[in-house]
Amino acid sequence: MSRHTVRAERDGRYWVILIDGEVRTQARREREIEMMARDWLSLMLDRDADSFELDIEIAMPEAARAHLERARVLREESERTRVEAARETAAAALVLHESGLTVREIGPLLHVSHQRAQQLVAAAR
Repeated sequence: MSRHTVRAERDGRYWVILIDGEVRTQARREREIEMMARDWLSLMLDRDADSFELDIEIAMPEAARAHLERARVLREESERTRVEAARETAAAALVLHESGLTVREIGPLLHVSHQRAQQLVAAAR
């Protein structure tokens, strides 16, 4: 089984498909890229279309890449913030519990069930 690098770049209404660095064919839709690359390789090399391993890369405009990178950074920040918020909520539950409140009293104050309040107190210890 041979391996080929396929890169697709948008050019107007079509995807231009480069196979192993050279323009070979085109596709109208992104979902057709792999099929068109396999078809071209099959015809040119006289082999079954499923006998190739393809490394497919879809080229995106730099502006789209920048937005995707910013989205990735924001997701990471969001996860860190979520974890920190959970720690702070558990710490608050522990402070309330140590001040004499029961988990049944803590739950409504934290807008959680008493079972969750118990978990938070245990997690903060």
